Amino acid sequence: MNIKQAATQKEKKDLDRLLWAVLWKPLKLPRHIRDSFKLETPQIELIAMDDKVMAGVLVANWLSEKEIEIRHIAVKEEYQNASIGTGLVKALFDLLKEKAPVQVQTIARNTSSGFFTKLGFKAVGNRFNHPKFREEGIWLQQMNVVVKK
Repeated sequence: MNIKQAATQKEKKDLDRLLWAVLWKPLKLPRHIRDSFKLETPQIELIAMDDKVMAGVLVANWLSEKEIEIRHIAVKEEYQNASIGTGLVKALFDLLKEKAPVQVQTIARNTSSGFFTKLGFKAVGNRFNHPKFREEGIWLQQMNVVVKK
């Protein structure tokens, strides 16, 4: 598995399609729902490639010089439980070490909070609902970890 930053327009379009197919299509959310979640801050887009197949993606946005948020992470169903998500997060941590310490936060779905806990993230505050996900029984939890050198 090769993990790298998305560089070409094709890679960025494929990243967007994968996010929709894994995260939002199963919830019957509109194709371009990601646009409503976007932040207008610099971002890091990582892709995990299995030969020529994009197996997983991660999108993180800088919130400040020492704080970044993992906005989206998705792995194709046939690649799940193969440590691709873990590899994507660890690749992000490796990129952040040169600016360390950096606080990494995410808003995890109840279905992924265990994954983030295994990577050292801690829950912050109470869990909460978002109107777009409540109907599907999905609740959210802010989680943080600090990346050190």
